[in-house]
Amino acid sequence: MITLRETFQKYFSDHQALPAFNIDSFEIFQAVEMAVSETKLPCLVQLSQNEDKFIEAEKLFLLVKKAQLNNLPIYLNMDHCHDLNRMVNLVKLGFDMVHFDGSNLDYQENLDTATALVKKLKEINPNIVVEVEFNKINLIENGVNPESFTNPKQALEFISKTQADLLAISIGNIHGVNTSTPETINLDLFTQIVGVLPNHFFTLHGGSGIDLAQIKSAIRLGIVKININTDLRLAFKKSLLTSINSSPSEKIYDYLSPAINEVKKVIIEKLINFIS
Repeated sequence: MITLRETFQKYFSDHQALPAFNIDSFEIFQAVEMAVSETKLPCLVQLSQNEDKFIEAEKLFLLVKKAQLNNLPIYLNMDHCHDLNRMVNLVKLGFDMVHFDGSNLDYQENLDTATALVKKLKEINPNIVVEVEFNKINLIENGVNPESFTNPKQALEFISKTQADLLAISIGNIHGVNTSTPETINLDLFTQIVGVLPNHFFTLHGGSGIDLAQIKSAIRLGIVKININTDLRLAFKKSLLTSINSSPSEKIYDYLSPAINEVKKVIIEKLINFIS
């Protein structure tokens, strides 16, 4: 299996993007495994710090390694992490990627911290892929704030000094889904960012709520990783509620199996849409 960095480079060259699916229950990972087994297409799985507390990254690591031994191209990332020691330990464990989110720090402190962290992580594992973030990507309940959008000059400085592999951009994308109106991302701003950082890798967070046509435009411009979480949760919840309300069974797998299958359908859709 090729490395995650090699996969990103291939996808970048082909104007494609790798979906990164958040795992907040092991049933979601089952759906990912099934989808990747059917399509033979690579993806990332990842945990936020809250998801890490719930299912533990070490447990997910073992499942990912088992999948890799079965020749399934699934890679593992720690998402939106603020805990430096946790990232160091996960890189030592064998994670393929970590995302340091220093957006709660002031810009200079974030820059200095990220620079030192990237250097340390690359010394531990030269092949580790590191993502950084300096503009906070809002939650849906907080709305879109243009003041938090990525500044191209700062993007150039941040990547040049940290030597990070990916930058999480803020261009109108938010975490969560507006079920009535799709999010609108600022592709003109992203074009400016790409202009100062050509041939660099970028991540689009909050991919669940963005119109597919805009996602495809962003991929053509240079997005190589798209985070998907809420779409999976919504599919899981809807199916689970239907099963619970319609089935007299007390067997847990009678409720969970249909939910896993519905999530699998969403995952396959993303895997295909992001490369076509």
